[in-house]
Amino acid sequence: MTYKDAQSFWENYLTLIRGSGHRGKIHNPLQNIPTEENNPDHLSAEQLFQKERAALEFSSFWEDKPTETAGNILINALSMTNLSDADCKALSKILADASLHTDYSRYEKTISRNTGGWENAADIPDNPFEPIFDNIGNMVWTPRQIYDYLDASVYGQEEAKRAASMLVYHHYHKHRRNLIMSGPSGCGKTEIWRTLAKKFHYIKIVNGPQIACDGWKGSYHIKDIFMEESHGRASHLIIVIDEADKLFEPAISSNGIDFARKIQNELLKIMDGDTLTFTDDNGKKPSCTVSCQNVSVVFCGSFEHMNNRQSEASRHIGFLSGDVTSPTISHSEEDFMEYGNIRQEIMGRINQIVTLQPLTAADFLSIMNSPASPIEKIGIAHNVVLQVDEATRQHLAKEAARSGLGCRYIRSRLQAMLDEQMFQEPDRTGYTLSLSQEERKEEHANQTEPQTEAG
Repeated sequence: MTYKDAQSFWENYLTLIRGSGHRGKIHNPLQNIPTEENNPDHLSAEQLFQKERAALEFSSFWEDKPTETAGNILINALSMTNLSDADCKALSKILADASLHTDYSRYEKTISRNTGGWENAADIPDNPFEPIFDNIGNMVWTPRQIYDYLDASVYGQEEAKRAASMLVYHHYHKHRRNLIMSGPSGCGKTEIWRTLAKKFHYIKIVNGPQIACDGWKGSYHIKDIFMEESHGRASHLIIVIDEADKLFEPAISSNGIDFARKIQNELLKIMDGDTLTFTDDNGKKPSCTVSCQNVSVVFCGSFEHMNNRQSEASRHIGFLSGDVTSPTISHSEEDFMEYGNIRQEIMGRINQIVTLQPLTAADFLSIMNSPASPIEKIGIAHNVVLQVDEATRQHLAKEAARSGLGCRYIRSRLQAMLDEQMFQEPDRTGYTLSLSQEERKEEHANQTEPQTEAG
């Protein structure tokens, strides 16, 4: 095995495992050896011989199987590789350093309801949305498969799910894209990316209002997005900025500087694909240089203030009357520039604008009866079976739509009801959650003012 072939193998498969592709099935390389009769690349006899020799060596990692998962291939390769004690120590140090910057709690756990313990791995069904890989570790997961994975967890919003699926697909194939997702709170903007981030770990969601200009002490900066990551992951991120509309809102200092524009200057360098060097002002982290050629950016927000300013401007010139601040209004690039305080240069690098529709009470009722139901998810999280009567479901659905909090309201309310019962009887395996008519009336009266929160 040549050094170049070996390096390519380890790099491909370590990258694959890092991208949560360990269950992806990969064909044995012996199935794709070019021959003199089938030689599309017009290789010489010597090159054909080298290809066959390399395939024979690599195929040992498959242990005579026609296909194998990427995780097993990597484990087999490690077990067959001649590693010294010093090699193992060096590898363990690299992994230990990476572990310090990894949040392992983001990986979902599978819990058996019947036994209350971890399921036997053999009893866990194969995930139908796992991608398929070729024999050198390239993902061939189609946009439709990404969409279907999203569709199993996110209700409605077909256009937004299609746009997100295409962005992930293009991004993986090194065609970076930039997207704006606009829609009212509670409509599922952030949930789409939270769901995708469980499968594609190069997706990073950051809170827009938290980002400050470079130079401000004690705040979160653009550079922190990259310096928190390994170099390989940092240069292939999909950065999802939640509540981006608040990040774009004018923030004028006492000397007249609009800090929102300064932050946009930093974002523009990323969207241009520049190579940037970031340094830690406190000297606690080493400086890093990142190429943004393969970095994509997604802006999510309700853009309520933009809607209000646009509606007010239209009233002043006599085009509109009454309450016209509908959250379903679609916006053009010009609207985001004129009313949303987004620079023309930023908008010029946006590939697509998607407007999400507000979810209705009927939508939230359907969600509670779907596989993506928060009732089901809370039950699984606590290893219990939950029953919620129809009157309570309808009440929760109406309040979720009215408050603008969406599924967050349903989850928090269900959790509070469950906690009340678990406080007295924590060892039960099932609970019935129900609100009396008086409780429903009181709760509705106490929540007459709409609340807002990121969606």
